[in-house]
Amino acid sequence: MFEQQYANTMILIMTTMNACLGIAMVAGIIPVYYGMSLAFFGMSGIIWKCKKDLMGDVRLWESPKQYRQRKKNELS
Repeated sequence: MFEQQYANTMILIMTTMNACLGIAMVAGIIPVYYGMSLAFFGMSGIIWKCKKDLMGDVRLWESPKQYRQRKKNELS
């Protein structure tokens, strides 16, 4: 349950940040290319932090060798 709450909070923070940057770009406070860059790097940072906090150092993919070994163990 904590993990879902943490992930939802991160999504809410990301959405709020993007809305604020969108308002600033439409109002002309910051140029569009700065706002888009800030949004991209901000979202990337939030995703990276959330992945590190929730999953630690677990890789999101496995090597072909690990895949074959896992499939072999499933069939046994």
